[in-house]
Amino acid sequence: MNQEHHDAILTGYNQRKQLELAVETAQKTTGMATRQKSSTLMKSAYRSIEDARQLSQTEELSALDGEFLSQQLDILNECEHQLDEAQR
Repeated sequence: MNQEHHDAILTGYNQRKQLELAVETAQKTTGMATRQKSSTLMKSAYRSIEDARQLSQTEELSALDGEFLSQQLDILNECEHQLDEAQR
């Protein structure tokens, strides 16, 4: 395995892990915001969702695993829906 290929694999793994953590953060923030009905936490949760979505659009991630990416985006959509419903 050449160094460039090895680095690409590591970069992809790191990007994937970062996205997993960003989605997990969005889920936890969404849960806290909806339980506490805090406008500050709601804004933070929406921001977490947007940050994770931006991360999901990196070139390294889009080239990796479409199913993984789709699952993560579905989770983010569910979080956003939960926040939208909590604000009604």
